[in-house]
Parts: sequence; C-alpha cells; structure tokens
Amino acid sequence: MRSRSYDSDLTPPWKKQQPAPDVPADPGLVVEEITTGFCGAVIRTEKTAGGPTVTLEDRFGKHRVFPMEPRGFLLEGRTVTLVRPAPGGPAAAAAGAG
Repeated sequence: MRSRSYDSDLTPPWKKQQPAPDVPADPGLVVEEITTGFCGAVIRTEKTAGGPTVTLEDRFGKHRVFPMEPRGFLLEGRTVTLVRPAPGGPAAAAAGAG
C-alpha cells in the first residue's frame, strides 16, 4: 500500500492569513490597534530591547504605547503591519524644506 504525501500545513487555503502590507508609521498616521481597539494618531516610534514600539494619541490627548507586531493594526479597516519609517522620511523632508 502506498502512503500519500501531504503538506506539513493542513490548514485549508480559505483559513490561511494573507500577508499584511507593511506601512511606515509616519507621525500623524491614524490607525487602530487590533486587540484593544485603541484608535489614534502616531506620535513616535522607538526601538526598545523588547522590539519596536509605536506611541498613539487618541482624540482626547491620551497616549498609549503598543508593540509593532505583524498584523497588529488596522488602517482604513484593513489589517496592516506598522514598520519604523525610513530615516529621512516625510518628517525629515519637512524639517529640511525651510
């Protein structure tokens, strides 16, 4: 009797998570953190020993810090992965424009 060869991942294709796009966490970008539902604008990103974090500010001025985990945020209702902005991004360009 012949045995069949199966893929090691038996998850049906319709249940597999699609890769989320990487979005730079530029200051002012409004996102929602998936697990808590906290919605706010990006204030800053920091590199910490536990991994990169992003600080969000809600419409009442409350600040919260979240880890920048894959598929951890919603942007306009779509799941995204926040990444640290590249050096010399929009904030640096705006500062150098004057």
